[in-house]
Parts: sequence; structure tokens; C-alpha cells
Amino acid sequence: MKICSFLQIGCLAGVVVALLAGCHPRDGRPTPRQRELARTDFEGFRGWAPAMLPQLATDKAHSGKFSLRVDPQHPYSPTFRAELGQLFSHRPRRITLGAWVWVPGFRDDAVLVMAITNPDNPDNPVFRKEVYLNDSSPFGAWKWVSRDLDIPLNTNFSSRSQLVVYLFAKDVTSPVYADDLLLTELW
Repeated sequence: MKICSFLQIGCLAGVVVALLAGCHPRDGRPTPRQRELARTDFEGFRGWAPAMLPQLATDKAHSGKFSLRVDPQHPYSPTFRAELGQLFSHRPRRITLGAWVWVPGFRDDAVLVMAITNPDNPDNPVFRKEVYLNDSSPFGAWKWVSRDLDIPLNTNFSSRSQLVVYLFAKDVTSPVYADDLLLTELW
């Protein structure tokens, strides 16, 4: 009698495991999609300060005639700023930052920076991540770089907080360029 009940329990457990194996955590939910937040080739200036036109490079561009440029004398590019409340109707979880970049060599250390700053303390971001530009070749040519940036749930910000994007030269000897920036959200 005991053997029979152990077999029945074993069979029942096997059936339950087989049924659960076919379940997936995303079953019943829509497939995540990319939603474009911002795209620029610097020919238009939505989100970028209009006064930045003189700071844009015209000597090298992936498309159009303008790009961002950093060099030893100018380590910071112009900055994109937008209130989170204008970009999102909900709390963002993952943002992808991508751009076409031109890096002369692997020793030219520059990054694309994305940060979230609170309006009362813009100099101390509550979230900051970098896209490294010299991690892969080709050098001396345009290449696409991107990074998924997961925003931790404990990050303290409001709808008035700002999403900030800029190019920063950590240690460069020659100019580094970025063009055709794209910000998307996985939702």
C-alpha cells in the first residue's frame, strides 16, 4: 500500500513539473518593445541648448554636417537635457544609449555619459552610466556603440528630474566625435 501511494505522489509531482515547465514568466504579457525617446543628428536641436550651435563640430560628421566633438582643450561636449516627465509616463527601467562615434585610437579614452539629476542638485547625479568608446575597433572610422542602462528601483528621482547626455573626454590626445545619437526605452 505504501509503495502505491509513493508511486502516485511521484506521478502527480511529475505531471505538475511537466505542466510548469511549459510556463514562462512573460507568458500572457506583451513582448517588450523599444520606444524611441530621442534621436538627433544635430541638424535639429530638440532637447539640446540652441546656443550650442557654435560648439558643434563641422570637420567630421557621420550624417549631415554637425557632430559632437571633444578634445584635450574641450573635454565636455554640449549637453542634452530633458525632464523625465516629458519623456516618460511611468518610471523608466532600462534605457539604451547609442551613437555613431569616431575614435582615433584605443588610447583616446572618451565616453558617452547618461545621467539622471534632481532639479535641486544637478551637479550630483542620482544615476550615472557611461558608454565606453575605445573598447573595440575600428579606430579612425565611424562605428556604432550602444549600451543598455538598467536604472535600479532604489534610484531616487521625480518627474521633474532631468535625463542628461553628453560626450566626455577622459584622456584624449586627438579629437573624438559622436553623431546620430539615439535614446530608446525597453517597455
